[in-house]
Amino acid sequence: MDNSLRDFIAPDGTKIVYRSWTPETDSQGIIVLLHRGHEHLGRMETMAHYFSHRGYTVYAWDARGNGRSEGERDSAESFSVFAQDLQCFIQLIQEETGQSTKEMVIIASSMGAVIATSWVHDYAPKIRGLIIATPAFSIRLYVPFAIPLLSLARKWSLMPRVSSYVKSKVLTHDRKQQAIYNQDPLISSSISTDLLIDTYKTGQRLIDDASAITTPTLVLCAGQDWVVSRRAQRRFYTRLGSLHKEWAYFPNFYHALFHEDDTDPVFERCFTFIEQRFATPYIDEDFTNADKCGVSRDKYDQLSLPNYNPVYPITRWTLSTIGQLSDGIALGLKHGFDSGSSLDYVYKNQANGKAIIGKTIDRIYLNSPGWNGVRARKLLLETLLHQSINPADSFHILDIASGNGSYLLDQLNRYPNLHVEMRDFSQDNVTIIGERINQLAASERATAIHADAFDASSYLEEHSFDLAICSGLFELFPDNNPVKIALAGMAKQLKPGGYLIYTNQPWHSQQEFIAKTLGSHRNQPWIMRCRTQAEMDALVAQSGLEKQHMLIEPSGMFSVSIARKPLKQ
Repeated sequence: MDNSLRDFIAPDGTKIVYRSWTPETDSQGIIVLLHRGHEHLGRMETMAHYFSHRGYTVYAWDARGNGRSEGERDSAESFSVFAQDLQCFIQLIQEETGQSTKEMVIIASSMGAVIATSWVHDYAPKIRGLIIATPAFSIRLYVPFAIPLLSLARKWSLMPRVSSYVKSKVLTHDRKQQAIYNQDPLISSSISTDLLIDTYKTGQRLIDDASAITTPTLVLCAGQDWVVSRRAQRRFYTRLGSLHKEWAYFPNFYHALFHEDDTDPVFERCFTFIEQRFATPYIDEDFTNADKCGVSRDKYDQLSLPNYNPVYPITRWTLSTIGQLSDGIALGLKHGFDSGSSLDYVYKNQANGKAIIGKTIDRIYLNSPGWNGVRARKLLLETLLHQSINPADSFHILDIASGNGSYLLDQLNRYPNLHVEMRDFSQDNVTIIGERINQLAASERATAIHADAFDASSYLEEHSFDLAICSGLFELFPDNNPVKIALAGMAKQLKPGGYLIYTNQPWHSQQEFIAKTLGSHRNQPWIMRCRTQAEMDALVAQSGLEKQHMLIEPSGMFSVSIARKPLKQ
């Protein structure tokens, strides 16, 4: 391996190769470069030298499955893994340089641009700026209904990989660069079909929720791009929530903007944007009042208005009649689709109903995108829970909205020194938890309490718990004041150095459909206000806790984070 190359280990054990370039003078800031799909960091070396000679420290990687990094070629368990890798890479850069993310700008191309944008959207980092060149939000496949057909093929375990149709002559006009591309042994020529589909889904999600991104952003678009959709890039840019956004159009350039005949105007445009960003003092935005004004509030208010789409009343009628053949739907109609009873049923994921048709409807219901995300959220929560519990010592956990208490009660046998206090606003849920505690003969280590998580008087004791949990609660309530009360209460009851695990719902693919067809446990339409991750993290920080780590499930609908109470305040 080249001596200039180093590596780090991703959370799943995959070795990721990277390199850095240090300027001869004092560093003006940090630039992180992300290459196109199929390629590697060597393809960004010219740009790296350009910026290092101008006083910037530059980092670049071979994304997993690319170049010299480990992993199946152009493949990943889900697209979200790349954003998780990037989060690890950024943390490594912080450790090596001693600089915060506020001193960083990301420059990313094509599929790398989707990775960077998804990271900015999902993890809400405080970076100086983002530059995305010809982002692959929508790849041109030139076959009608290509994504649905590929998805169908994967259900039948067909077409595990798709060969790339992209030739060097449609990437750049530069014949020398074409030859380099054709002779590069590290450039791959196919992609995992599952990853291709997930890349498309991620791109559509980012376009749909671009308003959640407030990072200063420059979008570079090529006028003769035969690889990705220019219209998708423009839709993203138009919806982008940043107060500072710029659009640069190069009408005669092909897709690989950074490898064209004349890269000077592209590099200079990036340099101008970066210089302006570093010349402007970084200002932390206040997201704690986003419940009063902003895009998410506007969308929530819009969902509260009447909608005359005939699909919704027909769906409501179907659910209340034929839908009752499904045990899951019947339970949701009785207790609310957001209730603890419904969630417990979804966690079990066993289709039940009256006759075959009832079980079939129930399976369709349980396989909805939202419920798949909820089950994935539970797994992520348990992952952080296992990482946090100290099995050697007595460990006390508080859960302020336990529902039916399944995931915590399941841990009692695993951790003999674990003690849990489970609270819930629903007396029915508290009764169910109490019965399960008795069945487990765990009354000495588990307690069920009827309490309102949004009542400050329910948090009287101080420094009682090693870990507090709030899962699936805040996303049910649009206003932030109750959330602030709950967070302050949990922070109060945590021991110094204790942890908080909290969930968030930054986006939902069926937000409008749910609002117009399903009821909540409060006998009202289930209207959700999706908080951006920046908003949720700001509320946690306001309570005096410091965020440590975050996981997000593949669809991007649910995140699970962990924050820590300082040892001294």
